Amino acid sequence: MTIKKLAGALVGSMFALSSANAALISVDVAYGAVDAAAAELSLLALAKSSVTEDFNSFDASGTVIGTGAQSSWIQSETSFNTAVGTFSVTESAVSDNGEVNPDNLMIESTETGEFGRNIPKAAGDLWLDSNDVQQMTWDLSSVGAAFDSLGFFLVDANDNGARLILRFDDGSQESVAIDTSLGNGNVAYITLISDISINQATIMFDNNGDSNGMTNDGYSIDNITVAHVPEPTALALLGLGLLGFAAARKRA
Repeated sequence: MTIKKLAGALVGSMFALSSANAALISVDVAYGAVDAAAAELSLLALAKSSVTEDFNSFDASGTVIGTGAQSSWIQSETSFNTAVGTFSVTESAVSDNGEVNPDNLMIESTETGEFGRNIPKAAGDLWLDSNDVQQMTWDLSSVGAAFDSLGFFLVDANDNGARLILRFDDGSQESVAIDTSLGNGNVAYITLISDISINQATIMFDNNGDSNGMTNDGYSIDNITVAHVPEPTALALLGLGLLGFAAARKRA
């Protein structure tokens, strides 16, 4: 089991957290399909209320458009409105690198050409793919009810030098930088818990280039949960849940 727990900035961790006005009390990452799935269950079990977007409603038929590796998709748009907010392109991919629809995000499936991006699940499952855009913004202002926690699968992200920038409606900001040390096709579940309710926030997925100067590389996100967890024991309970899962696996 590979689980990194952060509170503030930890040197050498997979994620680096920085902020002038700390709002996040926990940024957890569980790597690998098994551990990532367990982390999702831990957040859902902890939440008093939650909304999850799995993108499967965008095209129930799963009809594939286009042919060829990385040249097919289910749906292609500059912006997707979902149950957990709006995802929009704010900076396109570099078109001379051969991207298809470089101004758009895409709904993908295992039947399309974007290999290595999906959570290992049944055929026909859909996810939101970055399509190698330089910057994708996730605006949570349309969610409505106040929430203090987020959880989502992030797949194949570590080879693009990305960062997540969270902007809260009280003016504070958090920045989570993703390392570039892991290989293609990695699967992670990200859990973020705040010490204040979030009525509005913008998360920016910023593909700012890796150490080799790559500025075009993609990732996917799926099963995104916006939740409200009980206070003040939320972080402790989440930690106990993850530790209990680790102990169960060890006994097995």
